[in-house]
Amino acid sequence: MKIDKLCFLIAAGISFFGALIHWIAPMIGVDWYKFLTSPQWVVASAKAQTWPAPVGAAVVGGLMFLCGAYACSGAGLVQRIPFLRSALCTISTICIVRGALIFLFMIKIPERLTAFDITASFVWLIAGICFLTGTVMRWKAISQK
Repeated sequence: MKIDKLCFLIAAGISFFGALIHWIAPMIGVDWYKFLTSPQWVVASAKAQTWPAPVGAAVVGGLMFLCGAYACSGAGLVQRIPFLRSALCTISTICIVRGALIFLFMIKIPERLTAFDITASFVWLIAGICFLTGTVMRWKAISQK
C-alpha cells in the first residue's frame, strides 16, 4: 500500500473512532462526558438530561465522521466529495493546531491536563499530519475533474 493512501486510512480511522466515541456518549452518560473532558456546561447538561449535551455530541461526531469521509475520498476509496482539496487542507490545519496546542498547555497549565488530554492531542496531531501528508502526496489526483 502506498504511503499516501495509508496516511488517509489512518486519518479516517482516527476520525471515525472520534465520531463513534462522541455518538455513544449520550448512551453511556455523565461519566463518559467527564472522561472525554467535556466542558463543565456539557457535563451539567448531561446530568440534567437536557438537549445541549447529546446534540453537541451528535454534531461533533458528525463533523468527525465528515472528516473521515473526506479522508476516504482523498484516498480514492469513495467517490470524490465536493471541495475535496479545500476541505482536506482545512481539516489538516485544524487537526495539527488542535494537536499542537498540547505543547502550549503543557508549559502554561500542566496541572490541569489529564492523560486523556495529552493522548487525544497527540492522536489528533498524528491525524493532522496524516491528512496533510496524504493531501500533499495526492494533490494532483484529488484535483477537480
